[in-house]
Amino acid sequence: MDDLRGAPLTLSEVARRVGGRLEGPGERTVEGIAPVDEAAPTQMAFLASKRYARYADGSRAGAFLVTPELRRYVPDGVPAVVVRDAYPALRTLLEHFHPPEALEVRVHPTAVLGRDVRLGEGVSVGPYAVLEDGVEVGAHTRIGAHCVLGRRVCVGNACLLHPQVVVYPDSVLGDRVVVHAGARIGSDGFGFTFVDGRHLKMPQVGRAVIEDDVEIGANSTIDRGSLGDTVLGRGSKLDNLVHLAHNVKVGALSLFAALVGVAGSTRVGERVWMGGQVGVSNHLHVGDGARLAIACKVMRDVRPGETVSGHPARPHREQLRNQARLNRLEKLVARVRALEERVRALEAGHGGGERHHGAGDGGNG
Repeated sequence: MDDLRGAPLTLSEVARRVGGRLEGPGERTVEGIAPVDEAAPTQMAFLASKRYARYADGSRAGAFLVTPELRRYVPDGVPAVVVRDAYPALRTLLEHFHPPEALEVRVHPTAVLGRDVRLGEGVSVGPYAVLEDGVEVGAHTRIGAHCVLGRRVCVGNACLLHPQVVVYPDSVLGDRVVVHAGARIGSDGFGFTFVDGRHLKMPQVGRAVIEDDVEIGANSTIDRGSLGDTVLGRGSKLDNLVHLAHNVKVGALSLFAALVGVAGSTRVGERVWMGGQVGVSNHLHVGDGARLAIACKVMRDVRPGETVSGHPARPHREQLRNQARLNRLEKLVARVRALEERVRALEAGHGGGERHHGAGDGGNG
């Protein structure tokens, strides 16, 4: 079967692989899958969001992968494979049409291995990589070019470290961990104490522990613990340019988008989602299943399952109400000014009436 990966598929085979319903000729073949507005006649168009439905009429695609809700946007006469959930189906097809490149298993002659380095079966080490004394690497792990693994680093099985990853001494990576280019794991946390007019560095003696099935984006940084460990939980995924400070602990299956920063000693629960540019202050607790909206700044604990947004972050519905009130501020100011004008006019008129009434009384007397 391996030699067939990447080969064209009939629409019948596509439907079978993704568990979808075929509408149209099953014998038609496709060679790949692409966005609706970029797909060629030999490709399927991927349509899973209504915002892209506007491109459907002009699409050159030979077929569509589409959800039932969006089926009506597929042009007449164009075959479709209809699936309940488009993204798992897309993943299945991408794995077929874009199989991973087979890499040669070897330790490059320019790599530098220290004393007592242990490499499991099928480990690859790229050009100019450095594995310092006591490093242990599990079976079928790939270490990219110019990576540096510090003393006593332990990397599990079937991991992938892209080029220029640096893992500081004593850090631990579990199985099937993917670390993208330029990431730094186990660097010192930002810990100083002010003594005699100087900022003196606190020794950072803990570890950075990355559990199984974690993916870490490019140029992300994960500090080692100051006393205990910094821990990134099983199955969690970090986007590019994410920073976890010392002693942060993240539960399993959490998702952090780009430019998230979590300050020291904060505890993050399981299945937590943080949007891009979220900032979390130190020594906080973010409960299981919490959702932190894009660019919010968290300065208090977040309850399990709670969604927060804004700066400072507040419960999302409260934040929406506050935003709605703020959007009405200009009209409110105009109303207040109009009311002030009316009050001034009434006061002026009321004062004039009193003077006229007094003069009349005097005349009658």
